[in-house]
Amino acid sequence: MRSQSLAAVALIFAMLSGCTCGGSGDKDAKKGPGPSELLKSLPRAAVSRPSALVPKAVLEGSPRSMVVAAADARGSWEAFLQTAPGKALVEGGALEHVGLSAQMERALSLSHDLAAVSEHPLAADRLTEAFSGPAAVGVMDADGEDADFVLVKEVDGSQEFVVRLALMASAVKGAEVFTEQYEGHPLHNLKRGNRLLWVAAFQNVLIASTDQNLAKAALSLALGKGGESVESVDGYKKEVDKLQGHRLAALVSLEPDGPPALLLGLSQLVLGLDVDSGQMELGGKLSDSPDTVAAFRALAYVPKDAVLFSSLGAANATAFLERLGSPEGNNAEAMRKALVIPSDLEDTLTDEAFYGLLGVSDTRFNHLLGLGLKDAAAGAKVFPKLARSWLDKPAKKDIAPGVSAFCNSTEGLCIALAKDYLLAATDLESLTAAVETGLGKRPALSDVKGFQQVGKSGDSRFLTAYVDSAGAADAMLTFFRAVGRGNSQGFDTGDVDATIAPLCEAMKKLPPYGGGLAVDGTAVAGQFQPLPVQQ
Repeated sequence: MRSQSLAAVALIFAMLSGCTCGGSGDKDAKKGPGPSELLKSLPRAAVSRPSALVPKAVLEGSPRSMVVAAADARGSWEAFLQTAPGKALVEGGALEHVGLSAQMERALSLSHDLAAVSEHPLAADRLTEAFSGPAAVGVMDADGEDADFVLVKEVDGSQEFVVRLALMASAVKGAEVFTEQYEGHPLHNLKRGNRLLWVAAFQNVLIASTDQNLAKAALSLALGKGGESVESVDGYKKEVDKLQGHRLAALVSLEPDGPPALLLGLSQLVLGLDVDSGQMELGGKLSDSPDTVAAFRALAYVPKDAVLFSSLGAANATAFLERLGSPEGNNAEAMRKALVIPSDLEDTLTDEAFYGLLGVSDTRFNHLLGLGLKDAAAGAKVFPKLARSWLDKPAKKDIAPGVSAFCNSTEGLCIALAKDYLLAATDLESLTAAVETGLGKRPALSDVKGFQQVGKSGDSRFLTAYVDSAGAADAMLTFFRAVGRGNSQGFDTGDVDATIAPLCEAMKKLPPYGGGLAVDGTAVAGQFQPLPVQQ
């Protein structure tokens, strides 16, 4: 899913907690009968749990979509702003910049319009009270267009302003507000310019959506007249049932040809985030059971000061290559040939691999890749053949006793054959660091406190991942400053210092994060959490 749409999800929850939507003040809020009498004029929804009213169509109508549910939308947002990541986003000004996204502007504009044309407007300074309690939002992304969303808020009759919110939506007025009966219940359509919003209100539920089909599907679910909600997705209902306090439940639909789907064979991810502790639980399904799981030995080959690391077990190598093939005729065999791995070397490899980002030099990222070896002796016999295939003028390098290594003429690609891995790096320094780390001459990720316990012997781990927040911040700032120096037509270092630098400085205060996913058949589940700051 694009970062722009993820921003929309985060900021819709910001809108839930802090929107200053239009209204005429406390004096106008007293117009009409009292809240309790107005509430009685509305029917009750047969189903009121917000996530149960988000149609499954949210996930099926877009290549990238997300659903987020909370037991207390306002409280969760306020709690997030008190966490280290929340403070970093505020201090770094990221929320301010992301808030200018088209999706957020659209959502805020619709909220203002809704309040402005209601017969029962809310006072802006009291609106935040209306958004305490359970809520869910689903966002559908679209290339080059604004995202559509459906928002469901459970109404608690004991909260005056929550009731008033539902009534405000149910009593919109004006020349550009139209009401139709759908499944025997009023569905209001608010139009302002090219912006549209559909609203349905009950005693216990408020539904709002920028998409008519989503609004009708949610209304049918609320009336108990059929349809599927996102809770029908395996694992999501279980996550929703855990909601309490400041916990969030999220469901992400991955783009079919995007990197996560291609690499992992995953189409959907279920996430549970404990806002207070920062711990994230993940679950999902693989298209096939993995032939090989991620090996923990990879931790011993990656330097301790790596920015990013992930060790991955391949779900099915052949299926992965077929997914990469195009309709024009590329198939697994053709893609395998394009990788230029000699067949006799390929026979010595496992399906397990790892990736590391060791840092940034100017605008160049220093990458490290490891492919698991099951027969190092056999691999050594054909390793020179691989060097001739991959490198323009392979030059042998003596980087450690008993380790074969080659680089191309510019040292922009270097490869080595270690005991457990075929290693490839984008510079000789990174390759040397990995080899020496594997030989125990440098501190490794396996020495990181709190991360070396992510797996144990016999654990069928599919994915293990680690990110050094401070290192990532330094790498990002190094890269953008280098781009700014060399490309002043787009932006210069002054722009970087004004916009990106504050966020990077705030990110340096965050702890590292790590964890992994274990595999059971085609199901994956695990957790990621903050780790102790390294000294």
